[in-house]
Amino acid sequence: MIEYFVSSYRKTNPYIPDSLSEIYDMLGSMILGAPTFIDATGVFHDQNIDTEFHALTEGFGKVRKKLGEERYAQLIALAAQAKALFADDPNDDNGKTDEGRALLFEIEKLIQATRSRRVAAKRKDDDGDVSGD
Repeated sequence: MIEYFVSSYRKTNPYIPDSLSEIYDMLGSMILGAPTFIDATGVFHDQNIDTEFHALTEGFGKVRKKLGEERYAQLIALAAQAKALFADDPNDDNGKTDEGRALLFEIEKLIQATRSRRVAAKRKDDDGDVSGD
């Protein structure tokens, strides 16, 4: 019988950001992990381009009402474009990774603009605070 070591970090359900600030934080790690998004430490061995972009777009879905339909659609399209660019440059040697990172920065700007708009309107988050989430 073969026994496998299961890390306490391994989860059956992938992490999905569920607030604007969590999406913003995730984008920072994605910018650093591009173009493959594979965890070099091996701790998160299931992490890759597909799992990261799945988490990102599912996160957009969780905050869809806060984003509005137009901005949501824009973010989904930008994420698809960025993923395609990263997939076309897995060795970071043809310039498409830089183009993909630029799109992730554009997504960051849109998320921050949404957060700023919510603060200016004094909209409360799920905890009842005016935080931008």
